[in-house]
Amino acid sequence: MEPLNLLVFVGTEGIYHEHAGNGQFLTKMLNTSDDIVATFSQDYDVLADGLGAYHVTLFYTDIGELTAAQETGLLRFIKEGGGFFGLHTAAASFRESEGYHGMLNGFFNGHSPYMDFTVTVSDTAHPITEGISDFDVTDELYYLKHDASASHHLMHAYDETKDETHVMAFHHRYGEGRVFYFALGHDMAVLENPSFQAVIRRGALWAGRRI
Repeated sequence: MEPLNLLVFVGTEGIYHEHAGNGQFLTKMLNTSDDIVATFSQDYDVLADGLGAYHVTLFYTDIGELTAAQETGLLRFIKEGGGFFGLHTAAASFRESEGYHGMLNGFFNGHSPYMDFTVTVSDTAHPITEGISDFDVTDELYYLKHDASASHHLMHAYDETKDETHVMAFHHRYGEGRVFYFALGHDMAVLENPSFQAVIRRGALWAGRRI
């Protein structure tokens, strides 16, 4: 099977994350896999009519706005069988785009202090998480507006600051496409975590129907 063609899309207007540098790091990391060819882009125009060159797009974005053509192009790509991987602030992006957030089934609703916490694997049999044990990270623990009945949960974390448990990773179908969301990804402290990197690779491959 041909390698997975993956677009790491980092169009962003956020100020609290180093998206460009972190996105380039993720692109290089993914390109160390023989079965993935990752391309980095901040060009919004590719969303309208350029996604046909890829099997999956990974969104590491923040704030921003999508034009009608860009949102339509993205959602059509997924509905017709393309893969979508939303990472961290992808849930905080394009806040006026109802179609985008309906596809993602996640909308940023705050986060914990930057802190140490444990990510617990909820489903140890799924191809994304198989063989991955619970792992500790330093990150923001995200809170989401999310319909739990519409997605399958893979990981969760307990927030001791609120005495609450929140989903950290989930997946579902959107038309013919696969959608995967992973809430971690604030900075290099977690991007260099081996378990985080394993989930990134597997999430991309799963969204692209390689595993």
